Amino acid sequence: MDSRYAVRHVHALDLARRALTAGARASTVGFLTGLDRSALRRYFIFDARDAPRPGKRPDSPERFIKNATLFTMIDASMVYAIYRDHRDRWPHPAEALLAAFEHYGSRWASAELSFDRVFYLVSWTDRLWAWAAREAVFQFTACGHCHCRYLAPLAAVDNHARDCTFCRLAERYWLDPRVRDRFPERQFPEITAALAQIMTSPGPAAEPS
Repeated sequence: MDSRYAVRHVHALDLARRALTAGARASTVGFLTGLDRSALRRYFIFDARDAPRPGKRPDSPERFIKNATLFTMIDASMVYAIYRDHRDRWPHPAEALLAAFEHYGSRWASAELSFDRVFYLVSWTDRLWAWAAREAVFQFTACGHCHCRYLAPLAAVDNHARDCTFCRLAERYWLDPRVRDRFPERQFPEITAALAQIMTSPGPAAEPS
């Protein structure tokens, strides 16, 4: 056996193990690793208790945009920002995605997004895996008002005052108790400053390729 093939195969199995542990569907693992369902059954024991929740695969950007709440878009922007930071260090996008999801899950106890959802968000934005060769759906852009980077549909990036996730969060902070519960004042005494610190970067915002 060619040693290079063996190394690639072992790497694919390690990626599959980590993705399955994160709750990925078999189809998502296939996109990331190239391993089909029969290969996954051959190498991994599946426990029904650990299977992804039933329901439609979250592969529709239109459905996501229609149903996304403010909290969903906050988490989408945060996890994508983490992914971009990892991507700058690791050229392999699957490695960056897995590391970003692990970081996201450890940072936010009330994480809104599943691994499959994060996979599709990255795919739609960077035109990878399931969304290769299609037009990008989202762009990671910097708000001209609060300077936070946020993930937005391409049609919305020209109106930061209306569409910036973090400007909307700041506007609702004292009006909506759910927002204050998610971001307690004792942790974020100056909510926009704190979010700017989390979400801004000296590097340029990522543009769709």
